Amino acid sequence: MQTGEISLVMPDWPDAGWDISWDGTKGVKELSPSSYDTRYIIFDISNGATLKEIFYEPNDNNGGLPYLSPDGSKLALTPTFDDGLVILDMNGHVLKNIAGYGDTHTFKFLDPITWEAGGTILFKKDGGLWRTTADFSRATKVRDIPFSDWRGYAAASPDGKKIALSLGGHIWLMNADGSDFHQVTESIFSEVAPCFSPDSKYIAMKGNPRAPLPGDIGGNADHLCVIPADGQVYKTYPGEDDRVIHPMAKGDRDPRGLGVTIVGDFVWRE
Repeated sequence: MQTGEISLVMPDWPDAGWDISWDGTKGVKELSPSSYDTRYIIFDISNGATLKEIFYEPNDNNGGLPYLSPDGSKLALTPTFDDGLVILDMNGHVLKNIAGYGDTHTFKFLDPITWEAGGTILFKKDGGLWRTTADFSRATKVRDIPFSDWRGYAAASPDGKKIALSLGGHIWLMNADGSDFHQVTESIFSEVAPCFSPDSKYIAMKGNPRAPLPGDIGGNADHLCVIPADGQVYKTYPGEDDRVIHPMAKGDRDPRGLGVTIVGDFVWRE
């Protein structure tokens, strides 16, 4: 972001699932070559070369979306129609296949999951944010999330101290134990998909969706913006708050002050 130069990590591939390791050295992408197994390709971030292929035979047609654990030793797969939360080792062996927690909770198709620094996982249950134990045998509630638009997406800071969520069209922040839960962004538009910087000092997000410039084609687009993760409230509309960073691509400065356009998911890694 210091130079504004954009580089290619991996060319397009047909499947949606991907992640980047917490140390920023490796990535994983999902390939579904048949109706009876799923391949997860571990690749080198520096050159895109394949490092390893992990084969998994799900109960469903395809395995879930892959997420690398903080220490890089496990893959968590989002639930499918027939599989619960699946935890694999890096050889493809199933360590856990968890249907749900408690008598009333069952994981549903593509329920969001989020790794935390200590190897626990955050997920939605009964309208609240819950946390597994490190061995995934139990889960406890972090806090209730009283927003009807919340679907379970959360972001955990790498230092293990904070959790950010997109609620009511804006970003909210709390301590890892659920305390000090409050809104930290404001705008006339919306902010979604918070993601912490590797040092936990900043939060990046997709914000300020609006129509393209005259002559452009396509619909509304989200743009990258960054705020400090210090718990203060920031106005993310360009020009309103000079503490907010709107990273721009080199040679392609947006006259409205918008950051880089983001289509789809993103992560912040070193």
